[in-house]
Amino acid sequence: MTQYVSDALFVHTTDTADLLDRLQNHVSQAAITPVMIDALMADPQKMLTGVDHVVVCGTLETIRAVAKLAARTGFSVGVVPTKTQKELIRFYDLPSNIDAAVDLALRADPMAFDLLLCNGHVALYKVIVGDLPLLDAPVDVGKLGLLETAFRRIYNTRLIKYRFATAGERQIITAASGCMVIHHRRKGKLAALIIKDDDTTAAGSTYAVIAAPTSIVKYLGFLLWRLSTARRIERLPEAIGYLESSVFEIEPEKELDVFIDGEKLTRTPVRCEVKASALRVNLPRTFLKEKASAKPAKERIEIDHLPRGKELLKALKNKRIPFFSYASEERYRELFKVLREDAEINSIYIMLMVLSTMLAAAGLYLNSSSVIIGAMLLAPLMAPIVSFAMGLTRGDVGMIKKSMLKIVIGMAIALLASAFITQLFPDKPVTGEMQARLNPSLLDLAVAIISGIAGAYSKSFKEIIQSLAGVAIAVALVPPLAVAGTGIGRGDFQFFFQAFLLFSTNLVGIIIAAALTFRVLGYSPAIYRKRGLVLVFLLLALIAVPLYTSYERIVDERILEKRWTKERFLVNGKYVIVDNADLRWQGGKKVLIMEVILRDLMTREDMKAFKKKLHIYFPGKMVFRIKTVYIP
Repeated sequence: MTQYVSDALFVHTTDTADLLDRLQNHVSQAAITPVMIDALMADPQKMLTGVDHVVVCGTLETIRAVAKLAARTGFSVGVVPTKTQKELIRFYDLPSNIDAAVDLALRADPMAFDLLLCNGHVALYKVIVGDLPLLDAPVDVGKLGLLETAFRRIYNTRLIKYRFATAGERQIITAASGCMVIHHRRKGKLAALIIKDDDTTAAGSTYAVIAAPTSIVKYLGFLLWRLSTARRIERLPEAIGYLESSVFEIEPEKELDVFIDGEKLTRTPVRCEVKASALRVNLPRTFLKEKASAKPAKERIEIDHLPRGKELLKALKNKRIPFFSYASEERYRELFKVLREDAEINSIYIMLMVLSTMLAAAGLYLNSSSVIIGAMLLAPLMAPIVSFAMGLTRGDVGMIKKSMLKIVIGMAIALLASAFITQLFPDKPVTGEMQARLNPSLLDLAVAIISGIAGAYSKSFKEIIQSLAGVAIAVALVPPLAVAGTGIGRGDFQFFFQAFLLFSTNLVGIIIAAALTFRVLGYSPAIYRKRGLVLVFLLLALIAVPLYTSYERIVDERILEKRWTKERFLVNGKYVIVDNADLRWQGGKKVLIMEVILRDLMTREDMKAFKKKLHIYFPGKMVFRIKTVYIP
C-alpha cells in the first residue's frame, strides 16, 4: 500500500501557485502549507522549522534552491515539473501527467540521491562547458532538426586546449570543443556511450563526456551514430572521451561560459563535485533500477580517442577542424621508424632485387604466370616507394633522398639482371606474358593508384600489414622492369619504352596515392614538399598522354576484332571466313593475327589476293599473319 506524507511545505512561484488545489485535494489529505520561493529564501530558517517534506514546482532555479536547502537541513523533496521542463522529466523519469506527478511528490518513500555542485551551483542534470555539437541538442529535437544544427555548426567548431583533473589527481591535457558533465547516467543514446552491461552506478560519482571531433570525417561519423536507431554501442565513437570521478576540475585555455541545466550561471575554470547521498528525493520506481550502489566511487577514464601530444595539440588548437584527422604522435613515431628502415639500402634488398628479377625474367620466357607471381611476392620495391611517399608528405628530405636512391638502385639492378638473362636466349622469343606488359593504359594507372592507397593503408595499421603481399601482386613492379630489361638485351627501344612506361605508371601512381593516403590518415597537417609532389603530378600528366592513347587504341582494337569475327570474303571464287582476329603491336608495327576457315585449299595466289583485300580495310603499314583452318 502506498504511504504518503502527512504534511508538506509547498514551494512555488507566481506561475505555479494554482497547483495548491491539486495538492490539498489529493487522496493523502496531507496538510499543505504554501510559500513563495522569495519568502522562503528571505528567511529559510524560520520557514523550514519543523518541516520534513517539501513539494516544489517552479523554475529550474527554484528547484535548485530547494535542493541546496534540502542538502543543508535534511528534509525530503518531491518535484512536480511544469510542462516545459522536458529534460528534467526525461532525466528523472518524472510523470508528465500533473496528477501522477503530484501523487509521486507526496509519497513518503524518498530515496537517497547525490547532489552535484559546480562552482557552488546545484546542477540537476547536466553542465556544459564550451561547444558540444550533436550532444547539446534539445531532447525533443527531431532528426531533421539535428541534421540542420549539425551542418550549421560543423565549420564553426574549433578545438581548444583543456585541462581535466579528477579526484584521483589524474591530469588529462587534450584539445576538445567542449564537455558535458552529467549528474547521473540515464537511459538513451548518451547513456549508451558510457554504460556497460550489468554496470551499476557508484555512490558519489559523476560523469564527463568530452567532445573532440578532430576532423569533419569523425564529426560526420558521430552524427551518423546519433541518427542511428541502435541503443547500445560496443565502444565509444572516435570523437568522444569519457571520465568518471567524484570531482572534476575543468580548465580551458581561455575563459568560457558554463551552462548549468541550460542556463548560463558561471564561468570557467569550473569545479564539479558530488556530495554522495546528500538528498532524499521522491523518484519513480523505474529510477530505483539505476539507484546508486553502496560501493565506493571508482574512477574510470577512457581517453583513447582524445588528441594528445604537443604536435597534435598545436596542429588542432584554435583552428577549425580539418576535413581529415591527424594521427597521434605515438602512432606516427611507430610508423615513421618502420619507413625510415625501409628507406635504407642493405644487402638483403640487393639480393632480393636480383633474385626477384631473375625469377621474373625466367617466368616471362617460360610464359608462366605462377612463376611471375612468385617474383612479385619476392620483390622488395614496394617498401622504398611507400617511404618516398611519406617523405613527400612530411617534408623529410633525408627520407626522400634515401628512398629515391634505393628505388633507382633497385631499378638499375632489375634492368641489368634481365638484360643479362636475355643474352642467354639466342632466339629471344616474345611470349604472351611479355606482350601483356607492352601495352599499358589508363586502367593500369587506376590499378597503381588503388595499390598505392592499399600499400599506405596497410603500412599504417600493424593488424593488416600482411596485406602488403596482395598489394605487391596487384601492382606488379618487377615484371615490367624485367620486360624493359629484356628490351635492352634485345636492342629494341620500342620494346623497352612500352614496358618501362608501365613501370613508370605504377611508380608514379603509387607515390601520389600513398602520399595522399598518408595525408588522409593524419600523418601530416599539410603536404610539406609541395614542389616534389607537383613534380610527381607533372610526371603523371606526361605519362597519362601515352596511356590515354594506348587505351583508345586498345578500345579501337577490341571493336575491330569483334567486328571482324565471322567476316566473309570471296577470294578467286573461294569463301574465306574470319573466325578470330587479334590486333597487336610488335616492334612498332601493327600485326593482325587472323584465323580463317576455308572449304577449298588456298594457293599462294589466293593468299596474295586475300591480303590485297585486307589492305583496302587497313591503309598504311600492316603485317598480316594468317592461320588457315580447313573444314569438310
